[in-house]
Parts: sequence; C-alpha cells; structure tokens
Amino acid sequence: MKIQIAITALSLAAAAMSGVPAMAQTQTDGAAIDRDVLVIDPLFEYPLAPDSILTLQDRSDWLLEHFWDSMNFKEKTTVDQNALNDAFRVFVTPLRFGSADVALASTDRLVTQIAKNPTLSLQFAKAAEEALYGPRAEIWNDGIYLKFVDNLMANKQVKKERKARYERHQKLLKATQHGTVPPEFDYVMPDGKTAHYHPNGVITVIEFGDPDCDDCRFAKLKMDTDVTFSGLVDRGRINVLFVAVDPEEGWEQKLKGYPEKWHVGASESVGDLYDIRTSPTIYVIDREGKVAAKNIDVTSAMRIASAAAQY
Repeated sequence: MKIQIAITALSLAAAAMSGVPAMAQTQTDGAAIDRDVLVIDPLFEYPLAPDSILTLQDRSDWLLEHFWDSMNFKEKTTVDQNALNDAFRVFVTPLRFGSADVALASTDRLVTQIAKNPTLSLQFAKAAEEALYGPRAEIWNDGIYLKFVDNLMANKQVKKERKARYERHQKLLKATQHGTVPPEFDYVMPDGKTAHYHPNGVITVIEFGDPDCDDCRFAKLKMDTDVTFSGLVDRGRINVLFVAVDPEEGWEQKLKGYPEKWHVGASESVGDLYDIRTSPTIYVIDREGKVAAKNIDVTSAMRIASAAAQY
C-alpha cells in the first residue's frame, strides 16, 4: 500500500515560520478516504510563530521553544506513533535555521517531560530516529538524537530487548562524535596483509564505502583529480584511507586501481565501531586524531581537509 501522510510536516513547518496558515487535511469519513492514503490526525494544533517576530532565526527559535506547548504530557501515557513521527518532523525542521543553544534547551525540556514515562520515552526515541538519524531523515543531528537515546537507555522500566537497537546507536555515535578520538581498527590490504588505522598527526580523510558504488566512484574521481587536494596528498599533508565495508569476493582487484598514495583495504567489522549510514560515509580526522567532520559529502571533506592542511 502506498502511504501518503496527509499532514505534511515540511509544509506545516514552513508555514509556521512564514506566518502563512497551513492547510491540514483531517478526514474522518472512511468512505471519503482513498484507500492508498494514510490519514493522520495531528496530536495537537501545530503552532504558528507570531507575525511580530520577523527574522527566520527568531521565528525558528520561537517554534523550537513553543512547539510542544499544546501537548499534555501528564495525560498522555502513549500516543499514535505515526502522528508523533509527523509532529516530530515539524518540530525539527527549524533546527536548520534556529540557534544551537535554543535547540538544545528546548530538547532538554522535552526530554524532562517524557523521562518518567517508559512508553513515551521509547516512542520519542523512534520518532527522533526517523527524523534525525534514519535514511528518511531530512536533517541529521547526532547531538539532539542522542538526548532521546540517552533518556531511553536511562529508563529502567523499558525492557532490555527494546533498548538493543538504540544501545548500538548510542555506542556508535558517542565513539564518533565531533571532537572525539574515534576507534582504531584493522583492515586487510589488497595484497592480503593486515594494516592498522591509528591517528598519526596527519589530517586524514576516511571513506567507508563500496568500490562498486557510483557515489564512491564519484568521490574517488573528485579527490584524485582536484589539483589542490591531490597535491596535498602527494606531499603527505593529507592521508586518504578508503575502506570497503562488508567486502564481496573480488574486492582486492577493484581496489588496485586506486591512487598510489592512498591507503586502501577492507574490513568486515568496522561497521561495529563507526557510525556508517550511507555509501560512502566520509570522516575527516584532524592532526590530533579527533573527528573534525563526519557524514559529509566529498566536496565538503576536501574543503575542510585542504584548509586544515594548509594552515
């Protein structure tokens, strides 16, 4: 069944920030509902920023601070998960434009309101994963997502088996947060020898991917043909490490055509150590061995690494 949510999160959030009233379809007559459409009644009326607030950042901050004002957390022991997912998508849309301090403070208040409720803690973790971490998320924000995961893990009333998924996310995200030193790991080189990644005082771009992936091929081409970036690699100012994740038979031959100055190999276990969500997943590691950037596109990785290498 094709699912089309009647309450469109992005359009509602945009309307709230612009001051234009949003039209929300709520259909209760079953006979009038297209059977291919999933209609969701909102948990509450989504707020609109006052017209007196003029700038995009200020309007976004207001929404972040007041979005959940109409939600009665004391009377809600559980909610419809689809409705919560939709509301949460609207809530996080202003993260792109609001201030980080306001986003963190509003999230802390929200987490405090659900902390003692095991069901809501689990439901909000699911909604946060959908909106901030999962493949359908329009924006990734590890710091905000972790607040809901940490809250869930701290709730002793939630069964261990229901926490398992989020326990893994917590482990991977905390090990690879911005400013942390990520785990060292072994990988197998195309000649069969084992190599070990560890910080060595050189800015390093690590690409986790698949040699058959089109986006990985594009990233390889971009890094190899950019004169500034490849020049810094040739002079040893930047290291590039490509790691094939979950390698398939014949990966060794596919990596032999990679640039000579690159470090390449494969690992079947690195996915248990690093937050790897897409192919490719790219990290930039600074001279101190700390994560300078992660989950970014190849152009951004090259820019960040090149700027740091020339400093």
